[in-house]
Amino acid sequence: MSKILISGYYGFDNLGDEAVLAGIIKLFKEIDSEIDITVLSANPEVTKNRYSVDSIDRTSLLNIISELAKADLFVSGGGSLIQDVTGRLSIFYYLGLIWLAKLQGTKVSFYAQGVGPLNRKINRIMTGITLKSIDHIGVRDRASAVFLSSIGLKENNVELTADPVFALYNEKDVVRRKLHSRITIGISVRPWQADYIEELGAGLSKFAQKYSCDFKIYPFHRGVDKSPSEKLKTILDSTTVSDVIIEELAEDPSKAVKQLKDTDLFLGVRLHSLIFALLNQIPFLAVSYDPKIDGLVSDIEFLNTLDIESLHRGDIYAELEYLLENRYDFRKRLKNICLDKKDEVRKFAESVLKEARL
Repeated sequence: MSKILISGYYGFDNLGDEAVLAGIIKLFKEIDSEIDITVLSANPEVTKNRYSVDSIDRTSLLNIISELAKADLFVSGGGSLIQDVTGRLSIFYYLGLIWLAKLQGTKVSFYAQGVGPLNRKINRIMTGITLKSIDHIGVRDRASAVFLSSIGLKENNVELTADPVFALYNEKDVVRRKLHSRITIGISVRPWQADYIEELGAGLSKFAQKYSCDFKIYPFHRGVDKSPSEKLKTILDSTTVSDVIIEELAEDPSKAVKQLKDTDLFLGVRLHSLIFALLNQIPFLAVSYDPKIDGLVSDIEFLNTLDIESLHRGDIYAELEYLLENRYDFRKRLKNICLDKKDEVRKFAESVLKEARL
């Protein structure tokens, strides 16, 4: 039986990263149901019970070394692990795990990651040296592939794929939206140094003054997204007659995806909130705080992004109106995108296991 050890930002109540893990496990198990999977997690018991896999503490060095010695393949990813914006030390952790795997003679897959930003020169050098040493590299967007090329990796050594979360797409689960008098707009926000929530609230309020709509705010990182979500709700409650609710999402990513099915349009800051909207074929407006947002939307020519640092209420209103006017056509087009992405992530998983000879 083949054994795989998976590392990422798992066990931290971040629904996006949990969805990445759910997608990877689903793909591997569909290809080979006998594969033995262990996950490094901040909460091993929860991870073990949620995904029916083995799990160990991500900080237990001795256990990690022991698992790597037994593993046939070490999977680093997915997500945005190699960056130095949200934390300066995390990059050393993730690159260090790759070196530990290499020292144990374990094959390594850099799995469908988004890379960067890397603002410190030493981090770019270390990443280039580390990734040149591993067996299989896959990135989830073109910008990451270009970045790896800029730090010395050969283009033909980097495989372009999609986010593993697209493995969760199920055409049968998508609700067929009917014409109705009120529309529902789903929203996901996150903390950011720019005070963008007030402008966002003003744009949504302006839209609600013309169109009959209600709002559902979905915190994707439990606890972390609570404050900006509550601030936005307060603004919308005071400036509109709309029904505004904050809806807690299920901890199980497959269940959480389905909670978005009743929304007509979506406005999201978090990357995986946008992917969840896609999985429900819901037209969305992305507010970009990171290149990974632009990387996702760049492949969808009819959807747009607004920059979080220069957000303007008028632009929000105009973009939502554009989505509303075209929503039925866009839903049909998003179906084909989801089918293509699902096929893409399946083929990538197959190539990883083939490369590792599992």
